[in-house]
Amino acid sequence: MTVSLAALSPEQIESYLARHRPDWNARQRALVARLSEGAVGRSRSFDLAAYTASRAQALTILNSARAGDHSELFKLTETFRAGAEGREKMENLLRTLYSLLQDVMFLNSGVPELVRNTDIQAELKKLAESADFAWITRATDGLAEVERGMRRNLLRSLSLDAFATALETGSQYSALP
Repeated sequence: MTVSLAALSPEQIESYLARHRPDWNARQRALVARLSEGAVGRSRSFDLAAYTASRAQALTILNSARAGDHSELFKLTETFRAGAEGREKMENLLRTLYSLLQDVMFLNSGVPELVRNTDIQAELKKLAESADFAWITRATDGLAEVERGMRRNLLRSLSLDAFATALETGSQYSALP
């Protein structure tokens, strides 16, 4: 017998979280429901504090790439150290960057109802106003290059700096010498 399980709607997950995570307010439950992509188990064990910290870092990187001010970027990327903890932090950051870029693409495409990071939609709209499809494509390609660099043990901080600088200048990021 085959049982096909479909993703739950964000409303169903919010209802579930209201019963099982009463420590979260309605706004937090709505955010987690959208980020869990229909998986109730993922929503229940979602680390909201870690995600929002990672998202703040991701926004710093994207905004510095758009504004050309790298002082905050350099302060941030210095915190990405070697070791297992640094690797996990970097992986969370990359996932979050992909998620934010996808939300920016949804906004640019005229489908804001697909945005997952609804609690920061105003900030994402500002980013979307200055980011066209070509920029989003360069950003996602650059993130893929950062991931390849991680597999080759390149310095995380330098990879992120190079990624943001390449986005600012409009060039293609490459971790290869």
